[in-house]
Formats: sequence, C-alpha cells, structure tokens
Amino acid sequence: MGLNCTKYYSTRNQNLMRVFDYIIVCKSPDFKNVDRISQFMLLISIVAFSYSIYLGLFPKPALIFAIMTSFVSWWIFCLFQRKRGIIPYYRLGLLLASWGWFLQPNGLLISGIFLIGALFERQVKFPYELAFDPAGIVINTFPKKHYPWASIQNALIKDDLITIDFKNNKLIQKEINEPVTAAITQEFNAFCAQQIANSALINS
Repeated sequence: MGLNCTKYYSTRNQNLMRVFDYIIVCKSPDFKNVDRISQFMLLISIVAFSYSIYLGLFPKPALIFAIMTSFVSWWIFCLFQRKRGIIPYYRLGLLLASWGWFLQPNGLLISGIFLIGALFERQVKFPYELAFDPAGIVINTFPKKHYPWASIQNALIKDDLITIDFKNNKLIQKEINEPVTAAITQEFNAFCAQQIANSALINS
C-alpha cells in the first residue's frame, strides 16, 4: 500500500535496512537555521580565501579560485532549490570549502570542522520516519531509536497526526507528510492495537 510522498507502505526501506509493515514520513521543518549556518560558513570561507589571496599566501591561486567559484555556484544552486520548494543540501559546498581550508596555512582544524558539518547536514535534514513492525517502532533519527511494543501505551493515527504514547508518559506527536485515507488509518490503528495486545500477553 502506498501514499506517494509519505512513503506509508509495507516494504523495505534502504536507510533502515529492514522490512517493516508500515513506514510513516512526517512533515519536515523548513531547516532555515541549519541553512543559515551553512551559508555563514561559506561566507566566512569566501572572506578568508579572498584575504589570503590578497596577502599572497597562494603563489598560484588558480586552485583556490576554482574552489571558491565551485562552492559559490553550489550556494546559488541551493538558493534556487529553496525557491522551488525543494530542501537544499549545502554539503557539497561545505566539502569544497573544507578542501580550501585544507590548503590554507594552519587551516587543518577549520577544514575538519567544515568536513564534519558537511557530513552531519545530511543527517540533520533526513526525513523524520517512523517504522512499525511486530518487533516494535524504529525512529529514523541519528542515532536510530528502537522501542519495543512493551514500552508503548498506545499508537494511532488521527486527523493526519501520528501519536505514540509511551508507558513512561513520554509522548511523540507528529504531522504526517500527506493525508491518510480512512481505510489505511483504520488498518494501521488496528495493527498497532494488536501489537500492543500481543506484547501485554507475552509479558503477563
């Protein structure tokens, strides 16, 4: 069963590397603050590299010019992606800037920071997914979190919201990426209720 963009179906998810009965993709935030940090890092790189060229730290500045041109071009591409309503990923620009910092005198530490930023941006912007099977619930965050059904008080979809109520009073409530049909809502809620009941029998 599938709901197009929500990835709400019974299938194998390549990122979770496991077969699940249901995978729900929740609505993502706009990540504006994450993008601002990436843009600020690129802006610092432009200023620093330009100043280094001005000071003559690069006898042959052609390579650093090429690096600057490349990540500025990627920055512009990301801005166009944002205008089109697509989540932009600055990691390629950050990787290029990291290379530039590696070439900078005493820039190895900053290069490492940019490299870490590029690697973590993908994880930060990864879709918030909830996966369900008879073993429990997996939340596809970094790191991934697994909750057995024995720790769940209730789990259901209502009004396009997924709610997970834990026995320790923790509550997760997220808006689903796309509207869910009444038939799938009923089927999913019945599945969760059955798993919770089965868990109660096993632990009784």
